Amino acid sequence: MRIIFMGTPEFAVPVLDALANSEHEIVAVISQPDREKDKKGNLLATPVKQYAEEHSLDCLQFDKVSAHVSQLRGLNPDAIVTAAYGQLLSAEVLQTPRLGVLNVHASLLPAYRGSSPIQSAILCGEKVTGVTIMKTELSMDTGDILSKREIAIDERDTAETLSHKLSKLGASLLLEVLEKYGRNEITPRKQDDSKATYCKKITKADGLIDWSASASEICCKIRAYYPWPVAYAYLCGTPLKIYEANISENSFGESGLVTVKGNEMYVSCGSGSIKVKRMQLPGKKVLPAEEFLRGRNIPEGCVLKNA
Repeated sequence: MRIIFMGTPEFAVPVLDALANSEHEIVAVISQPDREKDKKGNLLATPVKQYAEEHSLDCLQFDKVSAHVSQLRGLNPDAIVTAAYGQLLSAEVLQTPRLGVLNVHASLLPAYRGSSPIQSAILCGEKVTGVTIMKTELSMDTGDILSKREIAIDERDTAETLSHKLSKLGASLLLEVLEKYGRNEITPRKQDDSKATYCKKITKADGLIDWSASASEICCKIRAYYPWPVAYAYLCGTPLKIYEANISENSFGESGLVTVKGNEMYVSCGSGSIKVKRMQLPGKKVLPAEEFLRGRNIPEGCVLKNA
């Protein structure tokens, strides 16, 4: 099968790798334009572009892929496969391949339609999530389902670890779907729109912790926003990023109150408290609590703020 692959972040790389090591022919790889920069201001290749270059695959980058339909048609694809590409596709693009556009989505649709399904599942305290292979249509994540597969969310999973698990799962499921769909052995199933839930694009501001929430909710937020944007609060007016924490049933006082016991740091929440395990101040290294507290005097009664 002749396939155009569209993807951009790390999540898409295992899917591309599975295709590259299959019997299918990748006639082009398409990624979003490079936008991330290193500390010197140099543009960094997207993870998908980097993989393509390392494996001698043609990689195209478009500000708007829908403006290049004639180029896509010239590749004569049987299918287009997308995985976290990051652009909505026009009707002309969707109609280009013989078998349509197949998307690897990191949720059990119709749950968590949108751009942050992995983070949202963790934020909401879900115990199970999964991947869906769907036919893409004009509306976001509303297309017919070709196959779904579940996976348990471990209580220690972060967005990073869960993303890695789901991308591997999606890659293997995609190959199964392509084989069966190409032989007309899969009947697409309509989504139940009445059961749809939605998730938004995440911003840095979303990482700000509201200490009136429960310890469980705050720990979910810390896990969901690792490695980006990272959950944070303000310690004596200075942003403090919190990378890892555990739930503690101890209660030490008002929400946001910092309590230091030996080499351990606790923060009171709306109910219960959290034990902070790793954190970072601006311009400093990420430190475990023991090292962070060494030689640092946190005044008694100090409260982490929302601003």
